[in-house]
Amino acid sequence: MTTDTVTGFRIPEISLPFPGPVRRGDADLLRAGVCGWAEERGLVGPRGRARLETSRLLDLGIALTGRAGPDDAAVLLAWFLWVLLLDDRVDDGPWADGGVLAGFSASALAVLRGEAGRDAVTDPMLAVLADDLWPRTALLAGPAWRERFAGHVARHLRAQCALVERRASGRPPRLPDYVGLRRDLFGADVFFDLFEAVDGIAPPDAPVTAALRAAAADVISWTNDLFSVEKDMAFGERANLVLLLRERHVRTLQDAVDAARSLIAARAADFQILRRALPRGARDENRLADRLRRAMRASLDWHRSVPRYRPRTAASAAAAEAASAMVSASAPASAFAAGASPVVPGAASGGFRVVGAGGAAGAGRGAGGSEEVDPSLTPPSLLWPEFERDPYPLYRRLREEFPVVRDEPLDAWLVSRYVDVRAALSDPRFTSRNYGWQLAPMFGRTVLQMEGREHAAHRSFLTPAFRGRALTWLRAAIERTAADLVADLAARARRGGGVVDLVDGFCHRLPIAVVVTALGLPVADAPLFQEWYEAGFSYLSNYRQDPALLERGLSSRDELYAYLAPYVARRRVAPGRDLLSVLCTAEVDGAPLPDDMVMGFCGMLLGAGGETTDKGLRSLLANLLDHPEALAAVRADPGGLAGAWVETLRRDPPVQVVLRQTGEAVDLPSGRVPGGATVACLVGAAGRDPDRFADPDRFDASRLADEPDRQFTAAAGHLSFGAGRHFCLGSQLARAEAEIGVRTLLAALPRLRWADGFRPRFGGLLTRAPEELLISLR
Repeated sequence: MTTDTVTGFRIPEISLPFPGPVRRGDADLLRAGVCGWAEERGLVGPRGRARLETSRLLDLGIALTGRAGPDDAAVLLAWFLWVLLLDDRVDDGPWADGGVLAGFSASALAVLRGEAGRDAVTDPMLAVLADDLWPRTALLAGPAWRERFAGHVARHLRAQCALVERRASGRPPRLPDYVGLRRDLFGADVFFDLFEAVDGIAPPDAPVTAALRAAAADVISWTNDLFSVEKDMAFGERANLVLLLRERHVRTLQDAVDAARSLIAARAADFQILRRALPRGARDENRLADRLRRAMRASLDWHRSVPRYRPRTAASAAAAEAASAMVSASAPASAFAAGASPVVPGAASGGFRVVGAGGAAGAGRGAGGSEEVDPSLTPPSLLWPEFERDPYPLYRRLREEFPVVRDEPLDAWLVSRYVDVRAALSDPRFTSRNYGWQLAPMFGRTVLQMEGREHAAHRSFLTPAFRGRALTWLRAAIERTAADLVADLAARARRGGGVVDLVDGFCHRLPIAVVVTALGLPVADAPLFQEWYEAGFSYLSNYRQDPALLERGLSSRDELYAYLAPYVARRRVAPGRDLLSVLCTAEVDGAPLPDDMVMGFCGMLLGAGGETTDKGLRSLLANLLDHPEALAAVRADPGGLAGAWVETLRRDPPVQVVLRQTGEAVDLPSGRVPGGATVACLVGAAGRDPDRFADPDRFDASRLADEPDRQFTAAAGHLSFGAGRHFCLGSQLARAEAEIGVRTLLAALPRLRWADGFRPRFGGLLTRAPEELLISLR
């Protein structure tokens, strides 16, 4: 896409000559009902439900229900949420890639056509479609309507698949093709069918009805595109009317914005012409036209008011810096770009015509101002795909330009400078209440979310399990396990031509085996724990609220608890020296820990002790193999491994983001965070802050090596183990695993090097590490 030399542009004022949506007295009940339904059915977790209940995401869906009765309105709103969640899954992550979306779409259509048995449906979104949403929808109208509705759902799903394919190939749609694609991507006909069904409208299947629908669909979807320009530019999304106009048809981004605004007005004018031509006796056509008019106005009103879509101005950004918040502002209107000749689909003919500044496209321009947008003031969002590919350039921009800023798409505040991250991790006003939605639904109440006296009481009996004699016992287990894994690696290499993957053969397996040993459970069962850990951690890191990951995580938790139950019962009556025995015999305020809390801690330990050490080991080995001088130094003096491990934790922390929640407004050195906010402490950004670490991108194993023991306490210079009262209990255990594991590996494999042609590729957002470590032993 052509880059404009002027970064700013204006969103002009838009007026639509249509009545506003019907105000429902039961709007709060509808919202609460659909949010409860979504969580109960596994479509969202507690975090997702809270966001739906407190944000304005559902306002447009409620407006679209019109005057429908409560039960019918609930069906329409459930479809709105189902489509919204599917769009989020497609847009916000890799779920749709590799034919997954195509398979999902085929299964959804099989459900609508009655061709899929319930046993064949596994995805939660498909399950709720089969068990609840489609049966309720089928009661709205007869067979002909149901067949047409299923066809429109099919078009919506096919459009989603087409967009995913275009993204993968890097080919944006052509503008003429985009018009129909955009209608289907929005699912316009799906919702227009629902309008007819819930309102008892039965217009004839005639060209004028199709033209009314098409014009309304264009106004609604193009309005979304116009208000989404800033967001789509930030996310690299090219399927947007404004950006497609900019690419081929007009000179500047401002011209494209003005052209899109004119196209919206032109389509609204087309709709008005069609509506006025309807005979007075065409009762159902007129009722549908009125419904569509209100839907177009509802969409415009919603986009104007929702923060995620409201543009930001330079003036508002300055005010935001002063108040630590972004607000909207307005600026004078601009005339339509001289000489621009946008193309607009003709309502009656279905073709294209050229519209100039003085034509029908000028209709509907408001007398008010326009909204100023400067993309350079758009703060990076953790949901940007670039964060998973390489977050460090974006971290740098956050530190320099937006050190304390609200990430609107994520609904969290980002804190990126070392001094601010350390303060947020240490200050008791930054609480662990976020674990109430992040961790508690999976493992119940754990020490991670406790505060004050309760936290101190539970931490006091856990600490000895990771220190002193317990740690000495675990070190012996680490040595045995590491030796066994290295021997297995060598055997694999002999069978596989000398090349093996350290991730699969070593980093992934060592921490889980140590956790199983620490709990006093059979090491032979470590592969089972590996499966539970992977599923459980996918739940905990599921910031995109993918329903399939939510369901998989909870199922793995149930399997883990069923496995642990007999061991917990035995430790209650015959405890040993292991950590599970410590949990089963501990008392707080004179009462033993309940079974679910004991098992919840075991599950949490799998994620905390498994994931972080696994990924830390990967990055440590990658850094050593990438820096032969550092590798040679630790071979000659294994005592230097502590410095290399600490430097890895600083430069490439396995946990990149730690969440907190403010109990009240807090003034950090770089800005204010409001009370009740979710705060993303960017540990990965803090570790490369040049104000704290010189030449921070460089790997220097001697950087923090002067006081290695200090780097595994709450006084550490890096922040990978946290800070303050929640400093990681397992820091010493993680150190033992890294130092003993890597020392054993290097001693047994003296010719260890990268496989020919291999370079490690890092990935991940909340946690990050190389995905593979292919090495040669020859």
